[in-house]
Amino acid sequence: MTHNGIRFPDVIDLTTKAPDGTIRLVLAETDALTGHDIPALKRKLDNYAAFAQSGELPRSPVATGGRPVLIRVDLYAEPEQLVVIFLRHYRTLLEKQGLGLEVSLNQADLTL
Repeated sequence: MTHNGIRFPDVIDLTTKAPDGTIRLVLAETDALTGHDIPALKRKLDNYAAFAQSGELPRSPVATGGRPVLIRVDLYAEPEQLVVIFLRHYRTLLEKQGLGLEVSLNQADLTL
């Protein structure tokens, strides 16, 4: 049994570092998210942001190749529109903290 997605808010599903130095904290969600899932999604994203800012990740421009740390939400089922709107607003909050947000649906990037 895998422990990923919003049902496990204290687990970082996947961490990657690209050749260009970009670090991504990936949240992988297989269930179709609805408006009722937004509190759990927010809790998981808040934990990712706290981890990124905790100092446990290299945040210096040298360590990340001058690239920001990104949180990536990989969705594998179509979410309700309310979830997309929430992610759009959450991205703005992350940008104020110096973090980025990417979202994909079935491995295709979504434009927020």
